[in-house]
Amino acid sequence: MIGSTSCIYHVFVLAVASFLIPADANGFRGNDILYGRIGTDITLMCNAANGRIVQWKVNGSLVVQTNSTKVQNGNLLLLMASLPVEGNYSCHGEAGEMLHSTQLKLGYPPSKPLVHCEAQNFYRIYCSLEKSHKEFFPTSYIATYRDPESNVWNCTTQVPSNICQIDNPELFSPIPYVINITAVNPVGHRTTLLEILTPDIVRPDPPSNVKAEPVFGSPRRIKVQWNYPLSWSQHFELKFIMEYKLQQNNFMSRLETIEKEETITDAITAQLYVIRVKAKDSFDFGKWSDWSSEVFVTTWSEIIPTTIPAFTMDYMDSHDQTVFASSPTSIILDPDVLDKDAVILISIAILVGLLTITTVFVLWVRKKNQEAHEANVLMKKTLPYF
Repeated sequence: MIGSTSCIYHVFVLAVASFLIPADANGFRGNDILYGRIGTDITLMCNAANGRIVQWKVNGSLVVQTNSTKVQNGNLLLLMASLPVEGNYSCHGEAGEMLHSTQLKLGYPPSKPLVHCEAQNFYRIYCSLEKSHKEFFPTSYIATYRDPESNVWNCTTQVPSNICQIDNPELFSPIPYVINITAVNPVGHRTTLLEILTPDIVRPDPPSNVKAEPVFGSPRRIKVQWNYPLSWSQHFELKFIMEYKLQQNNFMSRLETIEKEETITDAITAQLYVIRVKAKDSFDFGKWSDWSSEVFVTTWSEIIPTTIPAFTMDYMDSHDQTVFASSPTSIILDPDVLDKDAVILISIAILVGLLTITTVFVLWVRKKNQEAHEANVLMKKTLPYF
């Protein structure tokens, strides 16, 4: 059903294009310009009276008749015209007076339009035209689309670089929109039909306002935050991929989330990291966005110089004074001690130490009690009976 309707739609657009293209597409006459298609026969009219002898000139020189260049009834016939025969043609009477002149331009029909459609959100579809190469002739475009109810609309756009814009498209219709772009020039036309479903082409802009900062007191952690793209509605949830790496490395670590902030927990102390984020519809419709701009952050670290001051002990007597001094010593606290994992390990070690001390103490007390009991029994056995 869709295929047959698309065929009818195509015929409709071709009918519109036919009004812009002459029936004899091999040679279309503009204002003193004749457009011709390369590889076809071109006839240049002189409008001379029947039987009148005329001469043809191209760029001021007489045209030499050959197997591919002939004069018939005063008109010049160019067979299988090629690009080198372009030029300014004129026909002249016997006295040399000019009867008519025209400029011949040769080329091809337009190339097939390359159309790319994308939706930055679920509320608007943009279609842009990608021009693959320079056209021979001035080219115009007919842009229309058919909605899922088979209504045909002319394309409008608010952005010069776009050729078609569809506002508030139907989101979950199984019937696609059909975009029709027809390129038209003086010697022909080419058409592109593109079927699109909104969920298939939605592609958010990159996440905005990406920020990263070290976590105070945690040298292995980096807090990263971002916002939804400004063009995306908060009514539709996004999911994100965050990638990060050491600046000097090529390998990227990644983390997928639906939140707008995450904490990196496996960073290295006092190192510079590169972070970026991209987004996609949370139900996996469409495509991933481009990456956000990269942000740079250095993980937290602290070096606390604690100096033991020099001290002097003075022993005063009537003859001399002896000074004892220690040289300054710097104690650098390992910042990893402040890390949560290190605190847990230290806590476990303290607990094990306390349990060990308690066990040793209990065994010692039990041994002392046992020795006292044995001494008491021995004493009772040695006492005389009365």
